[in-house]
Amino acid sequence: MPSNYFNLALPGLLLPEITLTWNPMGSKMRAAKNQARPSWRSNVIRRTLIALLTVLSTAACLPAQAPPKIKVLILTGVNNHDWRSTTPVLRDILERSGRFDVRINEECRGCGLETFAPYDVLVLNYNDWKNSGPWWDDRARQALLDFVRNGKGLVSYHASNNAFWGWPEYDKLIGGTWRDTAGHGPYHPFTVNIVDREHPITKGLPASFAQNDELYHLLSMQPNIHVLASAFDDPKNCYKPNEGCGTGKDEPLLWTLQYGQGRVFQTALGHDAKAMQSPGFVITLLRGTEWAATGAVTIPVPPM
Repeated sequence: MPSNYFNLALPGLLLPEITLTWNPMGSKMRAAKNQARPSWRSNVIRRTLIALLTVLSTAACLPAQAPPKIKVLILTGVNNHDWRSTTPVLRDILERSGRFDVRINEECRGCGLETFAPYDVLVLNYNDWKNSGPWWDDRARQALLDFVRNGKGLVSYHASNNAFWGWPEYDKLIGGTWRDTAGHGPYHPFTVNIVDREHPITKGLPASFAQNDELYHLLSMQPNIHVLASAFDDPKNCYKPNEGCGTGKDEPLLWTLQYGQGRVFQTALGHDAKAMQSPGFVITLLRGTEWAATGAVTIPVPPM
């Protein structure tokens, strides 16, 4: 080769080695393949990397996977309220959000932890008012406690806080119960005020919302509850003059607590299907159920 030429060998991993030949006098460069062909190993590596890049580029174009739905079991079948009309509303509210997969159990006697284990959260729409309805057997009651204590979630809806008179551990489980002192004035419109606006359930909600409902008062409260919302119980709201009136105090209506490793959310709102249609009831039920199940809240607050 003339002295004014030189070779530059470029060993390639994906390509066969090539030699660049440069003529400085003519400013021309040409490439020539080496005589040796690429090895079988180079071909395998090249094909593998091409396949990998194809997979990665395809995955990058796919939409993000939605998180798995939260599995909910509503426990009902007995209530001194109209559970046959409110249970479908509970299910509809939860499922329309797209965040929950809901099942319903109307016979809890005989249930064990294996009955509840597939679910992330239980929703109670149950009230055996002063033990007038079928009493859950020991196995079912222990399963309820263990489910929450072991790290799952529980939502107590409205009159479920009337249930299980004479079972002290249930009072501790849900944090506030209707016992001898409790009552309410006539069904009426009132304002629910958010007490803690930084909790995941209430963060982003307006400072208050309107509700037309029963307003429970003088519930028996446990010392470890965390109140999220309350309402002033108007003393002029009476069934009769000076009889069956409001207390003239702020009464807790939404609260949370820890039970063992689990989370409990209670809403005392939602006496009937009409009261359950209010935007405030709907969004606090949704976010409270998600929090009880996961410890976090992703459901956005709509305009209210």
